[in-house]
Amino acid sequence: MKKFAIIWPLVLLILIVAVVGCKSKAPSYADDPRSRIIGAEGIARPEWMNGAPNSPASDLYYVIGTEPGLQTRIAKENMARNDAAAKLAQWKSAVVMDTMKSYQEEGGTIGNTQALFRFEQATITTSQANVAGFNLETYWIDQNGVYHGLFSYPKENLRNDFQNTVTTFERNEAAAFADFKAQEAFRLLEAQMNAPRE
Repeated sequence: MKKFAIIWPLVLLILIVAVVGCKSKAPSYADDPRSRIIGAEGIARPEWMNGAPNSPASDLYYVIGTEPGLQTRIAKENMARNDAAAKLAQWKSAVVMDTMKSYQEEGGTIGNTQALFRFEQATITTSQANVAGFNLETYWIDQNGVYHGLFSYPKENLRNDFQNTVTTFERNEAAAFADFKAQEAFRLLEAQMNAPRE
């Protein structure tokens, strides 16, 4: 009986340790076999290669640009920047179009679609032309010589482009656009900028 009294707590302790030790843990990037890939410059594959590290809390929007074909590093960086800028332009267009669609649906302003469409196009054109603050954060060259650049863009710049277009549009299209509520549109823009994409 004494043996059982001594063995029972030990067995229970071993079971508790085994259950706690086997508890599933979130896999880390270090456990991912892709993290052990070494690039052309001797650098391990960075975690951002699994996808741009975008989050609603961030003031920056991240884009990955890639360029596989050119020989010089400068040419590869420039082409990767162009690739990332094209992806950024697509993101800006999607954000603005989704914002205007949400504005029309929520506000019930279906009747003034021509003015809203012109506003949408003006915002897209302005925001796509503005790449101020579009910066290379880091890069990685894989084992095949493909250049991958992680670029960032301040979300505040899209907000400013939107605000400038609202101000210009209200001034130029006052009668046709009088019912547009700028604050509501900004709320929707913010929601769309932070919506997951890809």
